[in-house]
Formats: sequence, C-alpha cells, structure tokens
Amino acid sequence: MKKLKLILCMTLGLLLFGAVGTQAAGKKPEMDRTKAIATLQVGFDYSDEELGALYDTGISYQELKNTCMHAFIANVPLQEIVDLRKKYGWTRIKFLLGLTPQKFYEGELQYKANRLYKIMGLDKEVSIKYMKLGFPSHQVKRAHYIARHCDVPVIEILNMKTRQIKWGDVAEQLGLPRDACMK
Repeated sequence: MKKLKLILCMTLGLLLFGAVGTQAAGKKPEMDRTKAIATLQVGFDYSDEELGALYDTGISYQELKNTCMHAFIANVPLQEIVDLRKKYGWTRIKFLLGLTPQKFYEGELQYKANRLYKIMGLDKEVSIKYMKLGFPSHQVKRAHYIARHCDVPVIEILNMKTRQIKWGDVAEQLGLPRDACMK
C-alpha cells in the first residue's frame, strides 16, 4: 500500500512538474480555432474558410501567422507559402520571394497599420509614422486611445511611457482612470 502511494505521489509530481516546466519554458497554450482564425482574418484579410482549412491541417497558430505574413508581404497565395514551407525554412523562403529585410519590415508595418485601422479606426499613415519612430504597434494603439480622452498629442503620450512608467501611470498623470487605455 505504501509503495502504491509512493508511486502515485511520484507520478502526480512528475505530471505537475511537467506542466509547470512547460509553462516556465515559455510555451503558450495553443489558441482556440475560432479566435485564431478571427485574429488572422482581421490582420491579413484572408477568408475564414481558407484560414480554417489550413488551421485544420494541424498547423500551429504561430506557423499559420508566419505563413500569412509571408504571403501578405510577397503578395502571393497562402498555398504557395505552404508549399514552400514543406521544403524550406523561413530565411530561404524570404530569399526565394525576394523579401529583403527592408521589404519585410515595411510589410510588417503595413500589416500592423491595417490591423490598427480595422480594430480602432486609426489612420494607417499616422500609425506607420509612429512605428517607424520605434514605437511598437500596441503602444501606438494605447497612446491613440488615451489621446482621444484628453488634449495631449499622441507623441507626447508615447514619450511618457517608459519601462518604469506603466500605461496606468500615464493615464493617471493625464487625469484619467488608471485603466483608461485598457478598455
């Protein structure tokens, strides 16, 4: 009986350690199908059916996002990227499609600007301007949202945010509720 309890405890410990170890290693749980397809559809404009068919093949969300990104930037069908991916890594695919680092960077900016436009109605050129200044798209989004609720230019709001000063702190400094940029 003691031996059985010991084996059960060890097995449970291994199961728990394995789960904790996976989370600690930075692995995220896979996004559910509906959310994955909706998220990709907003940014890339591919049909739900096309994205769903690829997702249903067992491809991970991140792999599908990379596939969409490469197809979007190269302006080629998704299936072309899927076929290339069966043979090559992403670096080789970029080379074969003529996607220089500059072209890929500009394509990513277009994707992010499209997404910000669809989600929040932000002007694409303005979003790209701030992203080219080095601000990540999620910071541009939050700064725009805060700017809508106060009389401070977006660039000033972006410059207020630092690693030490969080978005809630920025909102409070501007006289807004702490969660003003989270809604």
